[in-house]
Amino acid sequence: MQIDQQLDARQTRRMKSERRFLERMERRELAAEAMIGELCREGRTVFYAWPQGGKYREGSRGELVSFLTRNRYA
Repeated sequence: MQIDQQLDARQTRRMKSERRFLERMERRELAAEAMIGELCREGRTVFYAWPQGGKYREGSRGELVSFLTRNRYA
């Protein structure tokens, strides 16, 4: 009985940890999306990010979110 309780406690701890991680990533992605701007160049929409203290970068919205979160700008 004690082993089952211990395994359940470990599983619960893992699930809570995973939930916290996913919530943290979601907050960072939302912050990164707020840092992305839009330009209209030759009739096309171009997304850009120019983080404070960082370099100007253009790309798709997904690439920019990944760039900003990976480099800890968001």
